[in-house]
Amino acid sequence: MSWSAAVKWLKISALAASAALSGAAASAQTPPSPALERPAIASALEECETGAREGVLTGRALGACDVALRSEDLSDTIRARVLVNRGVIALKRNEAGPARGDLEQAVSLAPDLAEAWLSLSAARIKASDLSGAIEAANRALELNVSAPALAHFNIAIAQETAGRFDPAYEAYVRAAELAPDNALIQAQPARFLRHQAPTAQPAG
Repeated sequence: MSWSAAVKWLKISALAASAALSGAAASAQTPPSPALERPAIASALEECETGAREGVLTGRALGACDVALRSEDLSDTIRARVLVNRGVIALKRNEAGPARGDLEQAVSLAPDLAEAWLSLSAARIKASDLSGAIEAANRALELNVSAPALAHFNIAIAQETAGRFDPAYEAYVRAAELAPDNALIQAQPARFLRHQAPTAQPAG
């Protein structure tokens, strides 16, 4: 039985000083691993992934992630994906510390896994590590992350939270250009009123 990773990656909106979690799906081909041939491990991987993607039964999903991670013959890539899933679930449960720990470990195991860096940027925002969040989002972009709008969005949030409004506006604009159908992202540039073109005054 094979396991196809379709992980729900995370974006964080820090608007109005609150964090709202949502996500975008990304898929990847998982390399062969002996662990995947064991039904119990394959089932745990699937339940862990579902918990990250759908955000339901998160306690049970975390347990499934733990079961999978106890397997000694997972490849580094699969172990990294499980850690990303567990980190995303932890973020959904407002457990920023464990989430960040899992995601830091994930990028250590699989440094070329772009979506892991994207999720790490979200976790670092949650942990108020704003420079680290920007660094992680930029790394995701360097690795051609499948959802570049979310990387720019995380950069914008981190810049805005740090009070750097000009670069925040630029990042929001770039995110909006890349995600024309995302209403949340589209709404952000308009909040920066001083960056908008002046409205023409009627002739008097």
